[in-house]
Amino acid sequence: MALTSTGFAEVDRELKRIRDAQSPAIAKAIDDAANFGNQLAVDAIFNKYGFKSKSYVEQHFSVSINPKTLTASISARMRASTLTRFASPRYKVGKRAARVAGGYSINVIRNKPVWFSGAFTVIGRNGNQLMFSRKTGDNSWRDLKGQKSLYGPSVAGSFGYMRDELEPPIIAHLRKKYGQYAK
Repeated sequence: MALTSTGFAEVDRELKRIRDAQSPAIAKAIDDAANFGNQLAVDAIFNKYGFKSKSYVEQHFSVSINPKTLTASISARMRASTLTRFASPRYKVGKRAARVAGGYSINVIRNKPVWFSGAFTVIGRNGNQLMFSRKTGDNSWRDLKGQKSLYGPSVAGSFGYMRDELEPPIIAHLRKKYGQYAK
């Protein structure tokens, strides 16, 4: 059921005037809230997940704002991160007190390390580091053909889990900014 505006020319003009008066304040508030939400998401993901650099998380986020429809969206790249982004080498004591590679400590969730004792890294075809893992005593394969490298969560996957936690502060910020700009 559509409402036709015959006979409501004055009401229609008044609604258009109100909308035109309020849309700049709404657009500014949406712009501020989108940038606030982007930074909040980057900080929350970096604090929860074990990404080594915050700039890696920042560069995989994007904010798009459409002032015509008064909408904004925050999106992240949906591509798995190699597990070396979360890893730090572990060493064991070998013969004659020499340090010997003992695998990698993986921190996918910050401050909750998991030790992969049979993990090792190789340099891939395009120059990035790939991580593989073998079970202790498993010498059945020496060739990397057919073996799958290990990956961690993507930035978008991490963002998907954090979205419900991030929504209330963004809404509060949007309301606060709109209250400031509407005056």
